[in-house]
Amino acid sequence: MSIPYYEPTQHGDVLSRLNLFRFIREHLYHSGVSKGTYLEFGVFNGDSMWDAHTTLRGFISHYIGFDSFEGLPPLSPEDAAATKMMPNWNEGTVRGGSRQQVWNHLVTKGIPKEQLSLHEGFYEDSLPKIERQKLTELGPCHVCLVDCDLYSSSKLVFDFIEPLLTEGTWLLLDDYFCYRGSPKHGQRRAFNEWLKTSRWDVTEWGGFRGWGKAFLVHEK
Repeated sequence: MSIPYYEPTQHGDVLSRLNLFRFIREHLYHSGVSKGTYLEFGVFNGDSMWDAHTTLRGFISHYIGFDSFEGLPPLSPEDAAATKMMPNWNEGTVRGGSRQQVWNHLVTKGIPKEQLSLHEGFYEDSLPKIERQKLTELGPCHVCLVDCDLYSSSKLVFDFIEPLLTEGTWLLLDDYFCYRGSPKHGQRRAFNEWLKTSRWDVTEWGGFRGWGKAFLVHEK
């Protein structure tokens, strides 16, 4: 017998990502911030980036996405050891459109070309090639959505964003409660390890979409 699937964002008892963005807009408005950037790791088909644009435009000068556009990378030993807890996550799964398809989709819907950047490649290859100083010159990072599922990918992302964060950045971890919520696996493990050595601390704001948790970043 097949098991029915219900997307939790369709129900009012779980905060949707779109409604979270709406609150973040209010928070940015009352915080008196200048325009800044929106970073997204794990773009898939671009739906979450479009949600960000529809709600945060006016506060965001650039929307910057990072994705392999090939699905998940080969599993690291740490991720392979936990496959029984997330059996649908394997190499090549969670694959959306190509970079060009997602770009066309977002531009056609209304994100100005000059405000959109999509960086293609697995993180271990693509992130070292990016000059982070150029990203900081675009303005403070107001929102960073990390939706890259695996421990290994999340670990690379947290190390990459360290100098890009600022006081008050919204850090949205889309896969925080995956792997049955265990702190020993997945994104949650990578996050906890990063916090031990990072210059940043976080204040927990709350959950969203059932799987995710939102934090506000501040200096230790």
